[in-house]
Amino acid sequence: MNTLAAAYGARGVKFYGVDMLDHDRALARAFVAEFKVPYPSLYDDSGSLTAAYEVDSPPSFVLVDQRGVVVGRYPGEASPAQLAKLIDQKLATSSGAANASP
Repeated sequence: MNTLAAAYGARGVKFYGVDMLDHDRALARAFVAEFKVPYPSLYDDSGSLTAAYEVDSPPSFVLVDQRGVVVGRYPGEASPAQLAKLIDQKLATSSGAANASP
């Protein structure tokens, strides 16, 4: 994810992580620090964000355009190549696919 975030950042694509499982926020911070996550990581302790974007379980990837409309999904594990393909397809077909959320 870090490599994809760096590669697509220059194209205006933003990545956000959402932690929906850790009951202790310190665990989420430790993950970000250990893996040197360069994009914002949101802590969703209430589950409202995951509910709003209809994320059933991690990992899930949701692409959201600049208007806040979901333009793509990839539920489950995905390789960087699979995610790059999804992002490239959505960038080509949607004039504003600017946010990607793992």
